[in-house]
Amino acid sequence: MQLNSKPNVEIVGMPLDLGQSERGTDVGPTALRYARLVERLREQGHSVTDHGNIEVPTFAKVRAEERDNVIESVNRQLFERCIDVQAHGGFPLVLGGDHSIVMGSVAASVHTGKTGLIWVDAHGDFNTPDTSPSGNVHGMPLAALLGRGDPRFTSLVPQAPVAAEDVVLVGVRQLDALEREALKSAQVRVYSMREVDERGIHAVIREALQQLSHTPRLHLSLDLDALDPSEAPGVGTPVRGGLTYREAHFLMEEIAASNRLVAMDVVEINPMLDVRNQTAVTAVDLVLSALGQTIL
Repeated sequence: MQLNSKPNVEIVGMPLDLGQSERGTDVGPTALRYARLVERLREQGHSVTDHGNIEVPTFAKVRAEERDNVIESVNRQLFERCIDVQAHGGFPLVLGGDHSIVMGSVAASVHTGKTGLIWVDAHGDFNTPDTSPSGNVHGMPLAALLGRGDPRFTSLVPQAPVAAEDVVLVGVRQLDALEREALKSAQVRVYSMREVDERGIHAVIREALQQLSHTPRLHLSLDLDALDPSEAPGVGTPVRGGLTYREAHFLMEEIAASNRLVAMDVVEINPMLDVRNQTAVTAVDLVLSALGQTIL
C-alpha cells in the first residue's frame, strides 16, 4: 500500500497522567511543542494542523476510584478525534501523556482499516488488573487492545480485539512475571533488547516489518523509555540498557521507508524529570525520521 509520503499531520495532545503514579507526563505535549515540533514538521514539508489538547482533569481533581472512568472517557474522545482525522486522509500524531492514551488512538486506526501495531517500549504493557503489581493503567493498554482486562478498556476497540499476529514489540527489557507468561500465551512477537544486541537493530526491524507484511497500514506507538536513559532521561520508568539514539533513528527510518505508516503516538515524556528538555527534543527528532526525514 503506497501512502502519501508527505501526509497532512494533525496533532492531538492528550495531557494525561492518571494511568501511572509519577506526576508529570501531563506536561509532555507542551514539552514537545516547546521543542519546535510543529515548526520542524513544516520545515520538512508537511502541512501541519495542531488541534490543541483534549481536556483532561488533573490528577489532583480526580478521586482515586474515578481515575479509570476518566481514562476511559478521554480515550473515547481521542478515538473519535483520530477517526475524524483519518476519515479525511490526515495523519494523527498523538502527544502524550502516559501510555494509557493509546487505547483510543490505536483503536481508531484498527477501526479505520487493517493496521499493524509497532510498539516500541522498554515494557510490555500487557498487564491486567489481576496481574499488575502496581495497578497502574499505563502498564495495561496493549493487553486491553488485545481484549484482556477491564471491560471499560477492552470495549474501546469497537469491533474484534487487535489480533496478536498484528502486533510486534521492540526494545523490551523489563517485564513482570505474570505479564511475561501472558505475552507468551498470547503469542505476541517480542523483540527484546537481548535480541537487538544479538542480531542488530537492522535485522530486528526488517523482520518485524515482514512479520506485519499482511497489514497494509502501520500504527507506531513510541514510548520514550524504549531509549536508554542516557538518551531520554525524562521518563517516569527508566530502564538501563535501552536503544541508542542511532538505533532508535534506524527504527524510525525503516518504518518510514515501508511507506505504510498512518498514525503515531509519542508517550511517557516527563519534563519534570528531564534535563533541559532533552527527551522532548530527541522525540521530535524521532518523529521527523518516522515521517520521512533522511540523511541524504
